[in-house]
Amino acid sequence: MLQIKYWKNQLHILWLGQAVLMTMLAMSLPYWPLYIAKLGKYTNSEIHFWSAAIYAAPFITSVLSSPLWGKIGDKHGYKPMVIRACLGLFITQTLILFFSNVVLIFIFRLLQGLLAGFIVAAQAWALAITPKEAQGATMGKLQSATAIGNLLGPLLGGVIASFFGYHAIFSGSSLICALITIFFAIFLINPIIEKKTIHHTISTSLASPSAWHITVISFLLVIALMQLARAMITPTFSLFVTEQLGGSDITVGILYAATGFMVFLTASFWGGFFDKRINKGYSIHFIIALLLLSCSLLQFLHAYVASLSGIFILRILSGICLGALLPILLRLLAEQGESYERGSFLGLGNSANKLGNLLGILIGAYMELQFGYANSFLLASLLYLIGAMLIVMQMIPFKLKLNRGLTYES
Repeated sequence: MLQIKYWKNQLHILWLGQAVLMTMLAMSLPYWPLYIAKLGKYTNSEIHFWSAAIYAAPFITSVLSSPLWGKIGDKHGYKPMVIRACLGLFITQTLILFFSNVVLIFIFRLLQGLLAGFIVAAQAWALAITPKEAQGATMGKLQSATAIGNLLGPLLGGVIASFFGYHAIFSGSSLICALITIFFAIFLINPIIEKKTIHHTISTSLASPSAWHITVISFLLVIALMQLARAMITPTFSLFVTEQLGGSDITVGILYAATGFMVFLTASFWGGFFDKRINKGYSIHFIIALLLLSCSLLQFLHAYVASLSGIFILRILSGICLGALLPILLRLLAEQGESYERGSFLGLGNSANKLGNLLGILIGAYMELQFGYANSFLLASLLYLIGAMLIVMQMIPFKLKLNRGLTYES
């Protein structure tokens, strides 16, 4: 393990690069309908269709590719996977810049999801250099990088589009992705992996029945359900704010940003909090279940609160809870395998996350159309409740034992 000052410096480098990269990728997300409308003479229905398809395309392919890239990282090293993912983003952003056919853009976005896998590579690399007692804080720190990128990206994209046009979004992001690739290639170390050990034992945990017991399956289900509940509100939340609550476009932006900003502020704190409890041998399952129940209650209240100030408070509280959940669930999932298999398990967790996101977008749009806003929030509340129940079920029959001697008392 690296000396403390070195692994922390390396983590700062990764955090900075990831925050910038996530900002670049998020710049275009709100503006696909407007960009597509300028590419040709499309009807409103065609614009809506292609916008949704292009937005969802990377999620479709990354669901399949994330475990594969994680496994390759376990075998050949995590730094090469970080570089490969950055290079894939540079290539696809450049292709989108130079082609204006929506079918080709859709294909390039599919390719982007297939080639990327940056989050999995970054998480596996970070855990490989971080001491066991600080891995929760590390996962939380990386979550905060994604959160700040998703916050700043749309704002920066709007400024660039207003002054320089939509093409400038893709030219700028392509250039920055290239620079980040070079930045990581120069400054990131490659954690040492014992090739002999991997040659004989890689994927033994994944192949053995014990790896697929209730713990692993439960974590994957909770991650998918949590992201499904979160994503299904996204397609229609702006309409809910403007139509039901009388809010403006600025209000929508503030309410969107409130949750993400709180995730950014609290993710590192939660990671350190969980580290302290784990290092002392205390249970964390009860806290995870309590956070999921809190998310369930907050979504339930969304269905009945009729004021903008009330929704703002609920969004703030939701961000505090969400800042804790995904990093710790991914950490616990990664610890179900050996140290040389963390990329494979993180790949599975991120696939569950992307699958939940994809299904959430589709289900959310259908729910609003058929049953209205209130029922969409109630269904999201139910999904969080089911996730909490799955965590509680782990607390009853057994103790969750970790490979390196730590035990979570259930």
